[in-house]
Amino acid sequence: MFLNPTLLQVTNRCASPSMRLLKSITLLFFWTQSFSQDNGLIKLVFNDKSNFDITTLLENKMPTVFYVMNKTDTWNTCRFHIDQDLSSEAVRKELEGDEHSPYTYCYIFKDTAVNKLFNDSERQQLYLFSKSIKPRLLVDTFKVFKLIKSYEKAKNGFFFSVTDPIFTTDNEFAFLDITTFKKDKDTKELRFAYFGHTFLIYQNLKGKGWTRIKKIDYLVL
Repeated sequence: MFLNPTLLQVTNRCASPSMRLLKSITLLFFWTQSFSQDNGLIKLVFNDKSNFDITTLLENKMPTVFYVMNKTDTWNTCRFHIDQDLSSEAVRKELEGDEHSPYTYCYIFKDTAVNKLFNDSERQQLYLFSKSIKPRLLVDTFKVFKLIKSYEKAKNGFFFSVTDPIFTTDNEFAFLDITTFKKDKDTKELRFAYFGHTFLIYQNLKGKGWTRIKKIDYLVL
């Protein structure tokens, strides 16, 4: 799904000029298609305002204009993997009692309904994908939101950052993380502007396309 740009160089060294050209075009095509699909899902997510009802908590109002950082986020890998032995009920109970544990606010497979959708191999692949994805500039026409270059450029109020989607190996499910920030005149630094996180799972359903099947909100207090 996510191609390494150096793959292009390695491929080119091992082929004739005509084959190098063909392989370069092919790789660039799939690379472009990959980001096109990613951007398409990002647009779909931001077009559904119910994905952002976290902004209505604590007597706030949902913004009328959505501002988004122009570079994608790195993935928080604890979404898909926790180092502790989660097969142990005693360990799980201990982690559930710690409100600051990643298991409590981050790990998605503690939800038994979500956990049943994916086998051990798929969960491992998702974890590896989450570690490999690097931030990239969002380059496209995003009519549903406006891009901003930095925290300093953000206006007071809500704004967002978003990860690139991660897809399962069969391309049936997609995962995406959104961070919600709230800036005001007294919020001098980005680390003090965190408001909440929203994790989304989409399923590619026959006849319906990408459909949200799970939304998990976590308010940063």
